[in-house]
Amino acid sequence: MSILKPKTKKIDEPSVDAQVAVAPIEEKKTARKKAAPKAEAKKAVATKTISRFAAETIVAPLVTEKAARLSGSNVMVFEVSSKATRIAVKQAIKELYNVMPTKVNIMHVRGGSVRFGRFTGTRKDSKKAMVTLPAGTHIDVFAS
Repeated sequence: MSILKPKTKKIDEPSVDAQVAVAPIEEKKTARKKAAPKAEAKKAVATKTISRFAAETIVAPLVTEKAARLSGSNVMVFEVSSKATRIAVKQAIKELYNVMPTKVNIMHVRGGSVRFGRFTGTRKDSKKAMVTLPAGTHIDVFAS
């Protein structure tokens, strides 16, 4: 009654089929390991770090017709924080654009009144800075 006895194989020796099936998997793993450093090298791009102080002091560059006219005489206009001082704006411009301003003028801008139907209100007050740059220097506000 050999039909009832189950066939047993030796576990110690792997079969030829198992070796063939394992070999392609090992090759794929090594191929992935070689490709990974190339992908990481592409992702390594130099980024500029900005301190929190500079990011909070300079809100945005003001792009208006008057600011465009002033840029011809080395004066850039920025919207700044309502708590910013001349010294803080000067330090923030130096950190962000690597240019030391020669002069900084700050002015308060009162928020205008607005009306929505029968309801009236006011826009919030803001502060802007007119930064005079040294002769021969230029800040490209659209690039950064």
